[in-house]
Amino acid sequence: MGRKEDIIETAMKLFAEKGYHATSMQEIAERSGVAKGSIYNYFKSKEELAVSIFRYHYEVLFRQLKQIEADPALTARERFCRQLTVQIQLFDEHKELVQMQLGEQAVKVSHEVQHLVFRIRAHTLHWYRRAIEDIYGEQVRPVSFDCATMLNGMLKEYLIYLAVDRKPLLPEKLAPFLLDRLDAIVASLLDGKTGLLDETVMADYIAAATQERSQWKERAISCLERMAALRPVEDDILRSLRLLKEELEKGETARRFMVEALLLYLAKYSLPLYNELKEAIERYFY
Repeated sequence: MGRKEDIIETAMKLFAEKGYHATSMQEIAERSGVAKGSIYNYFKSKEELAVSIFRYHYEVLFRQLKQIEADPALTARERFCRQLTVQIQLFDEHKELVQMQLGEQAVKVSHEVQHLVFRIRAHTLHWYRRAIEDIYGEQVRPVSFDCATMLNGMLKEYLIYLAVDRKPLLPEKLAPFLLDRLDAIVASLLDGKTGLLDETVMADYIAAATQERSQWKERAISCLERMAALRPVEDDILRSLRLLKEELEKGETARRFMVEALLLYLAKYSLPLYNELKEAIERYFY
């Protein structure tokens, strides 16, 4: 673990123990074993550090979810079960993150932190909703927001028992248990009942999740345009860059297998900006 990650871990523990406002950068520096002046080489302010805590841990989570997503041997249910287990294990290993989100730190630090936490919630809900539709089919779409919300509520309470109350719950048993409960929720809502959360009610969550995806798509397209402008560039590479751009510009109808195949083809050329392009595409599709 690098020095920056050390500082993030230390700050997270102190914020959970004392609260955000009662913790000083001096305390964080001392507990991290760095000079107070040196900590500002990594973070300009305590607010920036708080933003980094949430961003760092959720990027770790979604990177792991992406790896599971790419396993073709898993059914939709097996994939979601493994992903939920990874989420639970990560929170179990970083109990302070749960305490931070549930405490005043998540809502009173700053507008930027509040906005980031909202975007994380929107992204998580989008993930749950998509997984639920993959498992139960298109028929569940009219009530998928309600199903995702109830799953999130159940998981949140169990995470409190696990991470805050330190109850001896096994993360690997919790995910399948919750999915079994989800089966009953879905069955009851598909039995002629109407959900409360439609796309109009949840428009702000949809916008937050899709806006972030749109930003990653635009970043990928920008990378492709800059790569195509480099000279000299072989004709085969230019053709692949053009095809990849055309595919991404299709938006929701973009063929993921085609994008990944073109990206894999470009990987062998060690092109400038390739890593930036790869990250943007991975973030867009998850």
